[in-house]
Amino acid sequence: MNWHTRRLLLLDFETSGVDPHRDRIVTGAAIGVGGDQPTNVRDYLINPGIPIPAGATEIHGVTDEQAAQGTDPAVTVLEIANLIMQSSRAKVPVVGHNVVYDLTMLWAELTRYGHESVANWLAGVRPVVDTKIVEHHLDPFRPKLPKPWTKRPDEACGSHQLTECCRLWGIELSAEDAHGAAADALAAGRLAWRLATDHLRFARFDSKPTERVDVAAMSLDDLHEWQVGQYAERALSFQSYMRGEQRGKPDEVDPGFVANTQWPVQSPPAGWSPADLPVVAEAVSA
Repeated sequence: MNWHTRRLLLLDFETSGVDPHRDRIVTGAAIGVGGDQPTNVRDYLINPGIPIPAGATEIHGVTDEQAAQGTDPAVTVLEIANLIMQSSRAKVPVVGHNVVYDLTMLWAELTRYGHESVANWLAGVRPVVDTKIVEHHLDPFRPKLPKPWTKRPDEACGSHQLTECCRLWGIELSAEDAHGAAADALAAGRLAWRLATDHLRFARFDSKPTERVDVAAMSLDDLHEWQVGQYAERALSFQSYMRGEQRGKPDEVDPGFVANTQWPVQSPPAGWSPADLPVVAEAVSA
């Protein structure tokens, strides 16, 4: 059997902001699906220990008062990490959309609460399937908005964010459900299945031939390593853009910009401390 027809562990966190090393987990979902076994949903409300910015509350709906009733983060993040560890040992992949963010956030939380040995293990976690990486590879030239020069109909344009990917690949995820951890985790799992079974869905819109990887045919080990390379390649391309080395450079060029090429868990910036608080707390967009 191909990996997408076997057991998967779907993961998603909703958080206090966009910085995976300094913000905090507010809600989480870890869902075991597939493999001819019952679906096992674990849904978490976690007390982040810091105020939740209004912008983040607008997205995931959790207020400070609600979060105060959540579980102890020191206990809960270890529980989630142990679940991932058990799945990894059974060769069950962690699946999520932009899951590098979620796994990095979990690493930081484990470190913050003194679970260094588990955090060290998580830094090398595998196998992982990041649907954002796979989806971007399968439809790399899709414009976010309709363009006069593209062959695409308006409905085939859109970003690579989860809600847009689900719309484009025929996955149900309403605006009301989006940014709930369980709903987003399940949507990422369904997207992973669709990417594996319909990887040529958008090939007809290519202006030039583009080779697409048949992700369903890859072993989990090969798929994991391929994603490492894909992520690094895109990160370095973005670095070149931010440094003004590409045509269409940004208005403000930063010649010293350095992109983080690590996947699926990213090391903290220099001088980071687990006790750091967010510098700017903004809403998270999955």
